[in-house]
Amino acid sequence: MGSAVPRDRHEAMQPQASLASLCSASVPLRFDTGLLDRQDQFTAWRDFMAATIDVTREGDPAEGFEAVQTVWDLGSLALSHAVLPAGGRMRHWRHLRRDPLDHWCIVVSRGAAADGAFSLSMRSLALPFEGQGNDRAVISLYLPRDLMRREAAALDALSDRMPDTPLVGILIDHLISLDRRLPSISADDLPGLVEATRQLIAACLIPSADRVEAARDVMVVSLVGRARKIVHQNLGATNFGPQQLCRMLGVSRSRLYRLFEPLGGVAHYIHRQRLLAAHAALTDPLNNGQIVKLAEQVGFGDPSAFSRAFRQEFGYSPSYARAAASANAMLPLVRRPAPARGWSGLADVLAGLGA
Repeated sequence: MGSAVPRDRHEAMQPQASLASLCSASVPLRFDTGLLDRQDQFTAWRDFMAATIDVTREGDPAEGFEAVQTVWDLGSLALSHAVLPAGGRMRHWRHLRRDPLDHWCIVVSRGAAADGAFSLSMRSLALPFEGQGNDRAVISLYLPRDLMRREAAALDALSDRMPDTPLVGILIDHLISLDRRLPSISADDLPGLVEATRQLIAACLIPSADRVEAARDVMVVSLVGRARKIVHQNLGATNFGPQQLCRMLGVSRSRLYRLFEPLGGVAHYIHRQRLLAAHAALTDPLNNGQIVKLAEQVGFGDPSAFSRAFRQEFGYSPSYARAAASANAMLPLVRRPAPARGWSGLADVLAGLGA
């Protein structure tokens, strides 16, 4: 860093006020080691984390440690988001027993690789623990024991690394969304948000019939959302279908079919998304790619089969779609998928929205 930046450790903590007043719904505490001399950066970050863990790092301290930590005080919970240096240097840490910190810490981390998957772990700050990692981004939710006293024994019994299950995936999605949306959440909304988060933690980490039933609607919406995302990420894979989606989503085939029944079935949904992606590419005036190549990019290896499917879905050929878009002509409305059995009227329309 250049000599013009602030060098005092207090200047790295912004804005400059007490910790209690900074960690609020509207003004988080932000600690940025990039404002310090390189040789002081890791020591400063280590001191910042010293209330909960002791951290060491491989490599030469003089090489610097540019990290930004943002901490939000949600009243009964605290959430932090750390953006850590790239480069893969391994960090080692151990818990430091600090009364009255008997909190649990739920951690969503992402590997050092640009496309690293998210994972979730949980541990109690009151218990001895040693770990290591080189994660690039870490979201940590600090959960006081008093907030979940009834569930304490069950939470203590959980292992550090959670299995990759749909319920754990739902909790990961919630914490990522919470971190992203906190700047726009008012203080009046925090009590309800904290309670909803508490219930979701219980439903996802220590599920029971009652908890799962209470969170069922949230889980269904989240599962379908995750499934849609996976489908769109794999449109170009010609061998991608219901079987692969089951495996990647972590649900049974029958469960997947029930989720997509309102959308006409999972195979129909994947097929239609491929056609919609092709339609969008063909009607994009900036996209001059060959129709055959565009079809391959969305999973159609047979040009004739693609042309037939496109005409059946939209009522006109791929070449007509491209020519009409080039001439700024009005194309017919895109057809909606056939509704699932038992749906009628408004429900049919709503079920097709975004499909």
